[in-house]
Amino acid sequence: MDCRNCKVTLSENADYCQSCGAKVIRERITLKGLKSDFFNNVLGLDNLFVRTLTRFIIAPNKVISEYILGTRKRYMNPFAFLVIGAALATFVYNFFSDRYIELMLSTQDESVYEQLFSFSNPKLDKDTLEYQEKYLSFKEEQIRINTSVQNFMLKYFNIIVFLLIPLYTFLALMVFGKKKFNYGEHFVVNSYLFGFGMFSGTFFFLLGLLIHPSIYFVSSLVIVCYYLFSYKKLGEYSIEQIILKFLKFIVVLILSVIIIGILAVILGFLVGYLGAKLFG
Repeated sequence: MDCRNCKVTLSENADYCQSCGAKVIRERITLKGLKSDFFNNVLGLDNLFVRTLTRFIIAPNKVISEYILGTRKRYMNPFAFLVIGAALATFVYNFFSDRYIELMLSTQDESVYEQLFSFSNPKLDKDTLEYQEKYLSFKEEQIRINTSVQNFMLKYFNIIVFLLIPLYTFLALMVFGKKKFNYGEHFVVNSYLFGFGMFSGTFFFLLGLLIHPSIYFVSSLVIVCYYLFSYKKLGEYSIEQIILKFLKFIVVLILSVIIIGILAVILGFLVGYLGAKLFG
């Protein structure tokens, strides 16, 4: 009998292939078997995705280190983990973004109008009341602008983060160095961490819809904590060292954004100049 996946010869009583590890299937497909496969392989703990996610919640550094050291069949590929997280987050955020913005706007409006009513004091003179009303009008306009920005970020932030993983990996290489991990290994670390960030962000986003929209921002703290905890364990840093690394990461990130912004302005100027020369 040969393995149907890698064609290696198997013993008659083998349950798994000694070469590729695939399970030996002898039974025909039945509805009962399909149901069993669904609950065991899709929803069960044997599923790579579920196993990776649950293990990552408890010990992210162990999942990352074991995968880098060669334990590849036990966990989901980091890039696939990131893709699933980004796809789930993008779907949920786009589907519920209007509802979230509505809740966020309602809480902000309540704050504005509470201030308006608090200013309704008959002892205040007319000029003061007009100034306060103008201030509140300006504040409402700022809320509208912030709402549009939040709507954009909800719908496209995860896609942007997904596309910028190579840049985040480069920043991690600059901050944590290549003595412990090379660029490819840092890419694995960041793919896992940002993939988990997508899942945690989605969880807190849905929680915010049920309780209060501001809860969603807790996910940012969770991501930062997991990022620092994972690199602390992976690099065997002290608390003081990991805090300094984090501050260095922020500085490098800001400098990178400034440099990219300057290059973008220069490129835009050159494109505009060449366009004017060619078509002007």
